[in-house]
Order: sequence, then structure tokens, then C-alpha cells
Amino acid sequence: MMYWLRFAVVCASVFILLYAFLSALLALVWTKLKRSSTFQSAEVLFILRIVPCVTALIVLAFVAVPSFWVLEPSATDEWIGLWAALLSLACVIWIAMRAGNLYSAWRSTSRIFEGAVPTKVLGGTVPVFELRDSGANLFVAGVLKPRLLISRRAIELLDADELQAAIRHELAHARSADNLKQMVVRFCSFPFLSSLDRAWLRAVEIAADDRSVTDALTAADLASALIKVGTESAALTPELGMSLVPEADTPVSDRVRRLLAWKSAARGNAGRLAVGLLLLQAAAVAVNVGWLVPQMHRFTELLFQ
Repeated sequence: MMYWLRFAVVCASVFILLYAFLSALLALVWTKLKRSSTFQSAEVLFILRIVPCVTALIVLAFVAVPSFWVLEPSATDEWIGLWAALLSLACVIWIAMRAGNLYSAWRSTSRIFEGAVPTKVLGGTVPVFELRDSGANLFVAGVLKPRLLISRRAIELLDADELQAAIRHELAHARSADNLKQMVVRFCSFPFLSSLDRAWLRAVEIAADDRSVTDALTAADLASALIKVGTESAALTPELGMSLVPEADTPVSDRVRRLLAWKSAARGNAGRLAVGLLLLQAAAVAVNVGWLVPQMHRFTELLFQ
């Protein structure tokens, strides 16, 4: 029993220590990176945002767990040290808070579907529902099964071309699994990274704008839809969803200017490069695991003193 308790404490301590350290380091580095044009892509910002959590999990899985299983004796009378107890408690509290936050956001978003009815408005492969008690708004809500919700006011406010442009924008969010990414970002919340979170949300909206237009005409239709919806009074916004005009978005005027100055551009490889760097990090840990495992065991032994 004590063996498995120590195992759980080691896992929790290593994870929270690494996650907090790397998140603080990212917050410090982000003050410099945010001025670079390289870090404007939604894909790059998402990878950057999850690096602390993913790195902590990689080290936990490939280093901390093997070091405990291989080097920790199964029969031991050692007690759990103060630092290990405090770190594991902090990890449990952090996970409980993040899980509670996600559950609250899920419940809040679920309530939006109450009273929504299916509509015949074209929405592609995503089910479409009409909201009768909301201001002008369109948004995709739902993580595993995203659904498009359109308010009655938005249908009345937008003409046919503008409505289809807005729907294409929301479907672009669904195809990119932006709601799932938003849930991951919310789970990885850290006090000093709210600026990076907002930058990612802005980049996601711009990316959806770019993916939903094919020429100057469709760009103008989407720009017109943004102006009409953006000038309406504040509408219902889901906590786990992507709205046409979200509260934390880039100002509508900036998006409208980009759309009216639309130019066809090839998509960059920044996202693939970011994923490649993440895989390279995992490979580096795997290659050096023989050296890292005993070092990790020495470190965890210090925690139990």
C-alpha cells in the first residue's frame, strides 16, 4: 500500500513541479515572443500554449514512472516527506480546480441548448439549431459533437450571402476542432498566461476568417456579417464554444479591414514546424532516458526526506 501511495505522490509531485516551472518560464518568454510575427499563427500559439503540460506529461511517462518502477524498492518503510506531500496536494487541488472549471463551463454551455430547435438553415455536416431567446449571434458549441446555433435575430439581420458566410466561418471552427482545443487551453490555465490565451483566441478567429473565404466577394460578405452582428447588443456567448464575434476577440474593425483587403495566400508550415518541435522534444527525452532515469530517482528521493 505504501509503495503505491509513494508512486502516486511521485507522479503528482513531478508533474505539478514541472508544469508550474515551465508555465512560469513560458510566461516570461512570451513577453518577448508576442512581438514576433512568427508567433501569430493559431496552430503555433496552441502548440506553444500546451508545451508546459505536454512536456510535464512526457517527462512523467518516460522518466519519472520508469525511475520509480526500476529503482524504488517495493518493500520500504520510508515516509512521505513534507515537500512531496505539499507538491502532491497542490497537484490534486490544481486538477480538481481545473476539472471543476471545465464542468462548470460544460454545464453553462449545455443550458444554451435548452429551447434550441433544429432549423433548415444550411450548415453542412454539422447539425444546426435555432435560438429564439438571444441577440444576434452564431456559434459552434460542443466538443465531441459540435453543433451550430443561430439566433432568430441573426437570421433576420443577415441576408442570404452574409448568413452563409457566417456559417462557413463557424464550420471552419468545427473542422479545426477549435472547441476541443479551447477545452485543453482552459484546462492548462496558468495565472500569468492569460495574455497568451487571448492571443490564441484572436488568432483562431482570424484563421477561421481566412479558411471560410475563397474570394473578395465572400470576404466582403463575411465582413458585412461581422459589422452587423458586432454592432448589435451583447449576445449570448458559450463558455465552450466559438462565436462569430466573441468577447475576447480581435476588434471587429481589424477583422473587417483584413477581409476587405483580402488576398489569396498559401498556407504556411508554421503549425507543422511547431508539431515537429514537440515531437523532437519527446525524441530527445527518449534518447536520453538512460541518463535521466537515475537522475530523476535521486531527485525524487530528496522530496521524501
